[in-house]
Amino acid sequence: MVGAVPVARTGDQNVDGLLVGTRWNAEFLSYSFPTSGSLYGKSYGWGEAEDGFEAFNPGQMAAVRAAFRMVAAVSNLNFSEVAETSGDHALLRFAMSDAPGSAWTYSPDSSEESGDTWFRNAGGWYDTPVPGNYAFYTVLHEMVHGIGLKHGHEAAGFGAMLPDRDSMEYSITTYRSYVGASAAHVENEAVGYAQTLMMYDIAALQHLYGANYAQRSGNTIYRWSPTTGETFIDGAGQGAPAGNRLFMTVWDGGGNDCYDFSNYETGVQVDLRPGEWSKTSSGQLAYLGGGQYARGSIANALLHEGDARSLIENAIGGRGADQITGNESANSLSGREGADRLFGLDGSDILSGGAGNDRLAGGAGRDRFVFDMRPSKTSNRDHISDFVVADDTIVLQNAVFTKLGKVGKLSSGAFWAGTAAHDASDRIIYSKGAGSLFYDSDGSGRSAPVLFATIGKNLKLTHADFLVI
Repeated sequence: MVGAVPVARTGDQNVDGLLVGTRWNAEFLSYSFPTSGSLYGKSYGWGEAEDGFEAFNPGQMAAVRAAFRMVAAVSNLNFSEVAETSGDHALLRFAMSDAPGSAWTYSPDSSEESGDTWFRNAGGWYDTPVPGNYAFYTVLHEMVHGIGLKHGHEAAGFGAMLPDRDSMEYSITTYRSYVGASAAHVENEAVGYAQTLMMYDIAALQHLYGANYAQRSGNTIYRWSPTTGETFIDGAGQGAPAGNRLFMTVWDGGGNDCYDFSNYETGVQVDLRPGEWSKTSSGQLAYLGGGQYARGSIANALLHEGDARSLIENAIGGRGADQITGNESANSLSGREGADRLFGLDGSDILSGGAGNDRLAGGAGRDRFVFDMRPSKTSNRDHISDFVVADDTIVLQNAVFTKLGKVGKLSSGAFWAGTAAHDASDRIIYSKGAGSLFYDSDGSGRSAPVLFATIGKNLKLTHADFLVI
């Protein structure tokens, strides 16, 4: 029989601050949309069933189903919809009433009311829930109360979230729209509410019910619309939010995944580290009130118990000057057009600046720096700030550097360390004193060498540090 059981702390106050102290002892939970107040017991609650009762409309029911899908996507909970009758009651029930001042939910316990959610009927505040608006946010907010989460700003239970994380940017349960805001009520613009569970909501639910690594466990590509804010997963649209805002957290169960921002005309800021944010554009940032905008558009979920399967491994930038930061995995980062800045961090990464004069830093690991754009006197000259001889590799596209010879390791005769080519076979020239790399199509012939990169000075560079593809 489904019942409520106590839960333990995690030791992370931002997670513990969301725990009411109980959870359901089952992974399969039922929900329903009662059609009459008479389906509730005579001594039920605070009179909700008798004070302006109204059943949910189709849009409200769709929002609840979507919210349950979000919870099931990140945890091991499963939800089934049942028809509420006088003899068959769901665990989690949703209806309207004039008893609540806004909305409320009963937490997991042994009472008849536990798990039930009520929304205020009068005023029409919750009639048309769409991701990004107040009504949909409230559906998410109330629904997680029914499965074991409390308000993050309240000191009850295991205490409140830490002040620097107590905001909607990190949890849908707190009343603080931004860090330092009042906890009296949320202040967001009409279309600027969280569109998904946020990172500490996900972490708390995974503590209670486990993490779902089967969710999008393949090689998943995420894209977003610059004009509507709609998310596309492997090309499938997920539905446009209430306005052209992005205010969401991504959980991905596994695979080799990619954030693809190639349809953005401007530069984007991408950070693949757990708990960090990516920013698509200023226009898509949610306004949180008090002169504050969300710190980003798309947040990455935190790792559950250090399991790296949920990392996003790869990123593709926009057409402007991007800043892309990797994570602990082996990342593939592509800047495309614009003067980009790419940071691989840990792992054996592949960094491709694309067109423009880019700055590349591989970080720890055996990294590859890809050059696949034709250099000129002014453009496509990248700077590698941390090249390590024998660990890192410079990768040259044969279709661009057409005189390098066969695919594979650069031949020893095609490399020369000096200020100029010393014979006709030299193709890659490393000027040690300047730390410059040149491509010379005819060696000591009449064609002038072209600068395509700068790296460290006086490195013990050899032909073995180059790969032709």
